Amino acid sequence: MFDNDYFTEKELSCRCCGNNHFSDDTLRRLIRVRVRFNKPMVINSGYRCRAHCTSIGSTMTHTTGQAVDVSVSGGRAYELLGIAIEEGFTGIGVKQKGAHKGRFLHLDDLEPIPGECTRPTVWSY
Repeated sequence: MFDNDYFTEKELSCRCCGNNHFSDDTLRRLIRVRVRFNKPMVINSGYRCRAHCTSIGSTMTHTTGQAVDVSVSGGRAYELLGIAIEEGFTGIGVKQKGAHKGRFLHLDDLEPIPGECTRPTVWSY
């Protein structure tokens, strides 16, 4: 599935070990978002192994291969957010404080986990 015009296997792989278990369905959804957004999307983080998540104190959302963090801010973040929701991303994390280079949107398409979380959902960092 990594034979596409928008995202490479490397940018969606774990930064610490290089493993990649990114979901094909999530990648197809991400490509649809990118086509509609019609601007480059810088991926800060795609798949993460458990050790990486633990070392950075993160939840295990990225270990599913169904989550990305995209560098974006301001009006572009607003535009990307709307498209991502329309394309079926059900988990949206918003980090829009601080320096623009550190701002991002987390996008995931996880299913609801009974008794743990509802979907769709939005949170802030």
